[in-house]
Amino acid sequence: MTSSQAVRKIQETFDINAIYAHTVFGLTKTPYFLEEAAKIIEEKPRPFVKWVGGKRQLLKQFLQMHLYPPEKFNPKTGRYFEPFVGGGAVFFDLLPERAFLSDLNSELVVTYNVIKTDLGKLIVSLKKYKLDKEYFLRVRTQNPKELSDIDVASRFIYLNRTGFNGMYRVNSRGGFNVPFGKYNNPLICDENNLRKVSRALQNVEIKSQDYKRVLEKAKKGDFIYFDPPYYPVSKTASFTSYTFA
Repeated sequence: MTSSQAVRKIQETFDINAIYAHTVFGLTKTPYFLEEAAKIIEEKPRPFVKWVGGKRQLLKQFLQMHLYPPEKFNPKTGRYFEPFVGGGAVFFDLLPERAFLSDLNSELVVTYNVIKTDLGKLIVSLKKYKLDKEYFLRVRTQNPKELSDIDVASRFIYLNRTGFNGMYRVNSRGGFNVPFGKYNNPLICDENNLRKVSRALQNVEIKSQDYKRVLEKAKKGDFIYFDPPYYPVSKTASFTSYTFA
């Protein structure tokens, strides 16, 4: 069996995209590559935050419609760019070898980078939070500009896990204003998945920047996934307001 046939076999057996199947095959070391592939795929990370407008539920449909991923993208030579990363559903589905993630939401970007570089302290910080409405409201009023990066990241994840519907929204003064969600037992600190996410981010560049910067950096052969926030249907329906200027 050739390498291309093995990649195709992994893709079909586990119903995964071609780019990730290629990566998985590259990690196998014995003739029993399907058994090895199963174990590797079990360790695949998931998005660590819920994100309104995320594409996680649609990726299978995109795959079946042959819209995704682009057939001509070579993960060995090309780079992956996601300038509106949000929850990173596409990145975590592809897990490309060379990736550049960015977003204008500075708290989100800080959180990604803390998971990448300082996970141990983040886990300790997350474990101090509790599910209580009054406690949630006190945390919500904190000014992230006055917090350390660790506290910015843990607060961000906590509010995402316990706020209504995983929304991120700020008011005209830049204050987080999503109400408390009605959850019985949300997993505030998903330590197992956070460790997987951290490993996946080790060779990834993550910045807070405008999407136009990506256009300046990307070259022919790269894969850019554009998924900008939705334009609101009314002045009061804007869950896209997750940055403040």
